[in-house]
Amino acid sequence: MNSAAKPLTGAPLSDGEVDFLWWFIQGSLMDADVRARLHLHWGLCARHSLAFFVVESSFRPHLIHGCTILYSELMRRAAKHLSDEGIHSLIPDRLALHFLRTTGPCHICDLGYGPHSPGNAPRERLDQGRDMSSATRFASENRSGWRPHVCGICSGSGSAALCRPHLIAAMEADGGKCAGEQRELVKNISSHMDRFDNSFRWEQRGTDTAEDRGALIAAIGWCSGWRSLLDGPLGDLTADAAAEQPTRSRGGRAGEQEIALPERPPTRNTGGSDGR
Repeated sequence: MNSAAKPLTGAPLSDGEVDFLWWFIQGSLMDADVRARLHLHWGLCARHSLAFFVVESSFRPHLIHGCTILYSELMRRAAKHLSDEGIHSLIPDRLALHFLRTTGPCHICDLGYGPHSPGNAPRERLDQGRDMSSATRFASENRSGWRPHVCGICSGSGSAALCRPHLIAAMEADGGKCAGEQRELVKNISSHMDRFDNSFRWEQRGTDTAEDRGALIAAIGWCSGWRSLLDGPLGDLTADAAAEQPTRSRGGRAGEQEIALPERPPTRNTGGSDGR
């Protein structure tokens, strides 16, 4: 199937979602209130975190900077909460569970945008915003940076890696003991995200590697879960990923049933450019 035609978490992006995100990537991330709301939800919901990446990469395939800024901050925060160094070593792992939970709604869902939202934008812009070819190409060219981090439960591969939603479920089940097992994974994604973010500076241009760029996809998958990514731009790129990933060493975990991410809640349609 052509990547541009693949469904995005169950339904193509609506006109309203593409229109909103086109304005959003113009700089809404720099609004302090918007940034705070994104942090409360650990980014966006599974659907809209993928949509943010797809839309930005479709219009700016060589400058996916908005996503990079947001997810480098979120992974830095995750690494801090799971750290076993310095003062953070005094915080019990089970307490990290509190910090890893979302404490606010998805910013875009809360504004009323979903699969059926109308929008007022030129057809050419809407078609380009839905085109997943740039996102798929980015994922393919930088697969070495994200494939080792694909959640074993989301993918059904039995990998030891866990996304944030499944890590929360695992920590709830064992009192936080499994947090240490994921610490290096989170630190690795965070360090590569920092290098990718820094590469946008003029004096550090060209210093990023495929592992650094691929960490952006790993960060999106870690924060919101991998299912929407695996069903979308990653497509068949994960076919042989399981062979590259370690399996769980703890008995019984590989066969766990996948927990579902929360459904998109009913929202009001505020329309217009609110929150852009």
